Amino acid sequence: MIALVCGLLVLAVAAAGAVVYFGPFDGEGASDGEPVQTRPEVYRTVDTGRMNEVLASREADNRPLNESELFERHNAEISSQDIDFTLRDSDLTEACESAVWGQQIADVLASAGCSQAARATYVSDDYFGVTAVFNLADTEGSRDLAAAMADPEDEPQAAAARGFVLPPSGEAPFDRLGQGYSAADAIVSGHYLVVVWVQPADSESVEERVSLAGPLVALANVRDPLYRRMVTLDEGTTGTGGAGTGEDAATDGTGLGQ
Repeated sequence: MIALVCGLLVLAVAAAGAVVYFGPFDGEGASDGEPVQTRPEVYRTVDTGRMNEVLASREADNRPLNESELFERHNAEISSQDIDFTLRDSDLTEACESAVWGQQIADVLASAGCSQAARATYVSDDYFGVTAVFNLADTEGSRDLAAAMADPEDEPQAAAARGFVLPPSGEAPFDRLGQGYSAADAIVSGHYLVVVWVQPADSESVEERVSLAGPLVALANVRDPLYRRMVTLDEGTTGTGGAGTGEDAATDGTGLGQ
């Protein structure tokens, strides 16, 4: 009887260990508010026109990003496309590798000369989203990073190994990021790469395909500080607007939510 009880205890401990070892992965959430390591279901790269010319390198635009311009003023609350996003968490760091997960993307950040990474979380009534701004050496580095984040079409299993942006917080509702249907745009903005990533608040499955074009366009207004920098540097520019100027175009030809 004693041997039987001991055997059952060993099996119970082993089973518990298996639960811990095979715990939540890829969007299943994280404990204690830790950010989840997950990817969007849909991802595309968007290229810009004038901004790529004026903000082509950090040599021309050498003033570091600061928290005031990134997370205050218009970016504290973003209202667009009949959606009201409110800033919740923010982080600005020179340790760019801490803003992503996945060794491949961390390596590209290093080779692209990343000097700063700014991340934020936003919430609205119907959506929640993550934004990231990477300060890179030049536009080529921005495009390289955008390409590194893409899903490899010939190796779909390798997508998880590449990694993606790591949200600055895993507190609810961001503990559910990746469990529902989400989409992200990587916007090449001169020597900056801006990533906007959104998910419907009520989405519970990656199979629930919906159009996320509206919230992606709305949240892309986090680029407003970059437009202000462009206007400052480009003395011949007048009346430049925000992210909705119509100069952006998807380089891969894919649509969202289709």
